Amino acid sequence: MNSIASTLVYGFPDAGKTSYIRDCIQNGFFHRRGTTLILCFEQGEEQYDEAALAEKRASVAYYSGGDIRAFCEKSIEVFRPDRIYAEMNNGISDLKEQFPECMKQSFAITLIDWDTFQVYYATNIQGMSRMVSGSDQVTFRGCPSGRMLEPYSQSFRIMNPKAVYLRQDPMGYHEKAFEIFVPFSLDKDEIEVGEKDYLPFWLDAFDHPEHYGGKVLRFTVPLEIRKDDSGRPWSCGRVVMTCCMADLQFMSLELDASGVEGGPVLKEGWCLLDAKAELSSDCYGRKKVRLMPEKKHPVKAPQELIMDSRRR
Repeated sequence: MNSIASTLVYGFPDAGKTSYIRDCIQNGFFHRRGTTLILCFEQGEEQYDEAALAEKRASVAYYSGGDIRAFCEKSIEVFRPDRIYAEMNNGISDLKEQFPECMKQSFAITLIDWDTFQVYYATNIQGMSRMVSGSDQVTFRGCPSGRMLEPYSQSFRIMNPKAVYLRQDPMGYHEKAFEIFVPFSLDKDEIEVGEKDYLPFWLDAFDHPEHYGGKVLRFTVPLEIRKDDSGRPWSCGRVVMTCCMADLQFMSLELDASGVEGGPVLKEGWCLLDAKAELSSDCYGRKKVRLMPEKKHPVKAPQELIMDSRRR
């Protein structure tokens, strides 16, 4: 089978997945250019109007159990679509991994209904993280105010720092969901990064490396220096828990390797670090912060080795 561009639509029950897909298909581009197949893995209160879909050259196939890969392949063979929308079911944790190779993910979105958000955040944050981490966009639907999202900014950006986060108010207006708040002044040439500052600093450095180019960073939070055997550069940072102990990430920055060969500047272990931030480029040409160590003060490993992104 040829590759088929597939959009994955995530969300807990009644998050608006069906209406989102239906609204996308109403766009004139779709019915003028090829056919659309909806693979529905979760049926809520709102149903698809198959007659209305047919007018837009779209069809829907409902999964009722059994082999997921076989269901997808059979549906594709029957409808021969030019594009696919998959209404995902968060209750099937490995659903995406069971799709056939011809379904090439082109876009993934997570829809979060504000009325039920806090309940799911409190009771199923692991499931929420699983959806968000695989998405290109996350939309909070029906959220009355951007301020109401601020306490969750850090947690979601740790789940997926590359995603676009949007807030949709009750009237349907969209805007950026939240900005990363840094608890220090960016106007200073020297910035002190403490225990509570590290996560917002790392997220802002990921989004806006230009904020730190040429500045001296004084880390009063203990950092772990690592060097692995894969040929990657030296790095320093902290292990962060996104939602549970099964989801740990090393949130780190690259360190300049000067003095590594027999020198005291870099050595695996824990330290307090003074470093000058320089801007470099990754393999895709994107700017990133690279640290040039100036002073390193070895310290014992902190009592809590793992930072919890959910602490606000």
